Amino acid sequence: MILPPAARVCVVAAALICLAGCGTQAPGAGAAPARPTVTGLPPGHPLVQPPPTVWSPPPTPSCAGSGLLLYAEPPDAAMGLRVQTVTLTNCGDTVRQVEGYPRVRLLDEDGEPLKVKIDRGARQVTTAVEDPGPKAVTVRPGRSAAFTLAWRNTYGGTTRPPAVGATLVVTTGSGRVRVSGLFDLGSTDLLGVTAWKPVPVKR
Repeated sequence: MILPPAARVCVVAAALICLAGCGTQAPGAGAAPARPTVTGLPPGHPLVQPPPTVWSPPPTPSCAGSGLLLYAEPPDAAMGLRVQTVTLTNCGDTVRQVEGYPRVRLLDEDGEPLKVKIDRGARQVTTAVEDPGPKAVTVRPGRSAAFTLAWRNTYGGTTRPPAVGATLVVTTGSGRVRVSGLFDLGSTDLLGVTAWKPVPVKR
């Protein structure tokens, strides 16, 4: 059937209107746009890495049931020599006393005792550590006493792995107090310990 010119114009106009309407809306219009995914990035790329975790400080140690709190400073390491100060604070309400050289023991990560020789005065380990000598030290509530550990992480053994302690146990007249740490004695099996000394009050 042949349409007259006027009818042809109407049909063409209607077709153009339909095409224009269809072009204004893409498939899936009205839905939330899909989140783009990143693929093909090399390992280590910032977009591939998980968000950084927020660092949180370790929990503050609380006063033990014995009324004593043990704290170990980070060890000072130089040329294989380790020197570490251990502080015992009286957090109770009773006057305490420590005397002579502290009784210490090292445990491994499984809680088993390590066979370690204790060097009182630490002279076999180094002469760079001052030993105040054995004497009685009174520790009043809120005050502290301290001693120093010294060891070397030299490893020359081939028949067994190096000795590594994970826990230091200090025995006092009021009981045992523990502190965690890293005590890498290598193959020396020798731990130097100085005598107790009072910790001056900071003013």
